[in-house]
Amino acid sequence: MAEFEAERGIHAAAEQVFAVVSDLDRLPEWLPSPVDVRPTGGGEVHADVPERGVDAEGTVRVRPEQLRVEWAHAPEYAGWLQVEHAEGDRSSVLLHLSFLGDQPETRGGTPAADVREWLDDALTRLERVVTTSA
Repeated sequence: MAEFEAERGIHAAAEQVFAVVSDLDRLPEWLPSPVDVRPTGGGEVHADVPERGVDAEGTVRVRPEQLRVEWAHAPEYAGWLQVEHAEGDRSSVLLHLSFLGDQPETRGGTPAADVREWLDDALTRLERVVTTSA
């Protein structure tokens, strides 16, 4: 098992950030380019990460009352994104991934470094989407 997290402060209200991350049709706007996740309806998504051999269905749960989005591809993978209110008109976003099986990411090295880079890229892209659409 391996856990990865990245956090970013964004110059936008938490509700504005959550409006972007909870709109599953907007996932391609802020997810890093090697990761393609598209909603398929009914709280499900299809994930495609060709360089990792991932072509899988998963579930997504949007929790507006908590400003949180959770996803999983049981029993191998789970994650969540939490938006928090910060001072003024700012927010904080925490992105968490758990690799629960024997994926390459659980063994460190380049796959784990790639995940860390993708998390940072996702938050950079999210910040750009949120702040340019304000």
